[in-house]
Amino acid sequence: MFRSVKFKNIRLTIVCLLGALLLGAICFFAMRRGAPDTVEINGESYPTRVENEAGVERFLAACGYGSPEFLFANEITVPKHWNDVYTRYNEMQRQQGFDLTPYKGKPAKEYVYFVSDIRSATVLVSGGRIIAAHVCEFDGSEVRIIKQG
Repeated sequence: MFRSVKFKNIRLTIVCLLGALLLGAICFFAMRRGAPDTVEINGESYPTRVENEAGVERFLAACGYGSPEFLFANEITVPKHWNDVYTRYNEMQRQQGFDLTPYKGKPAKEYVYFVSDIRSATVLVSGGRIIAAHVCEFDGSEVRIIKQG
């Protein structure tokens, strides 16, 4: 019923097991990659670590929005399964140096600000780091997300 397996070369077996363990560890840490430590804005590097609302406001000021007016903060969950809209949104975030993929199904805090008469800015924060940001423009008939950069 049971068969025993004999290992003729124990060294080869140990090396193979260690190699598999190392490969597994590399894959694990590569998949856990989170938000970048910095993001480039207008040719300068800015930290993405924020502790609170004031940190988000400093980030928006670095983006050129000197006096953002806080609207609200909301607890959200990044969807685990994305439709086409979220896939395109993440592609825009990737072009800006962010990536929401590691945050699928995880909680985040959404900060929303008025940054001008016709624009609002939304910044998503998870684990004390900015994981996404976008600016919306209102023209009376529609809302458009515009890429900053």
